[in-house]
Amino acid sequence: MNILFQWEWGRAKEIYPNWRDGLRACIEIIGKKHNVDWGLYEPPKKEYDWILSWCDSNSAFSRVQTNYKAKRGLFLTTNPTNVVNLKGFDVVFCESSVVQEEARRQGIRAVKAFGTDSDFFCPDDKVKKDIEYFYPACFSQWKMQSEISYLGDKLLCVGTLQPDGVEQLSSCRMNEVKVELGYFPPEKIRSYYRRAKRVIIPAVHGSERTVLEAMSINILPKVIKETENRKTYSYIKEYEVSGCKTPREFILKNYTASHYAKAVLKAIE
Repeated sequence: MNILFQWEWGRAKEIYPNWRDGLRACIEIIGKKHNVDWGLYEPPKKEYDWILSWCDSNSAFSRVQTNYKAKRGLFLTTNPTNVVNLKGFDVVFCESSVVQEEARRQGIRAVKAFGTDSDFFCPDDKVKKDIEYFYPACFSQWKMQSEISYLGDKLLCVGTLQPDGVEQLSSCRMNEVKVELGYFPPEKIRSYYRRAKRVIIPAVHGSERTVLEAMSINILPKVIKETENRKTYSYIKEYEVSGCKTPREFILKNYTASHYAKAVLKAIE
């Protein structure tokens, strides 16, 4: 099959060199079996058997919006809000059971497919644990750094500053939280995970990748907003009943990039 992976974000080309997560590893695995082209915020240059987009419910690659011959798949980044648009896809890949169930209730063909790059995000016992609390996330209202800024200089927050995140950043700086702004090489983020004693997540939305990356490093993260952020907390609940002895064992059994790719391939082949 000829497949186009389409990243629908204006900064895709810029961020691509510093992008390393389960989805990228998943697409690379699929590329070993099928011909895969990478579309980094640019229109397709030819026809494909499948266009697999990475975007929210308003993705421009729904049949509602485009007339390419290819079948359509969407890696959904948020909740299934634009139902009409989502029904223009042959399959919608959801990062959690919470989103999958919501999408299916609305008549969308939804498949749970998610994972992390467990080969990359792996522990290193030689690294000294000298960071008390670590939270990698953009500074945004829904990431809620202000909820944990009381931890002061015991906390390291790393991420970009979004237009709605000024108050979150100000709260951290006022409380002398250690802050690093910007996009960083994945090796640096991995180093922080390895050095962290705890990963703490106060977000009311998102951070699913953070949960899996931390668990892959063998840290069980603390999700503060269990009720509001049901998607992220769902992985903690799964782990608690899994019988696995460690977070990393849980990832290796359920949420590697290979698991991710297997779920995607099953839906499109």
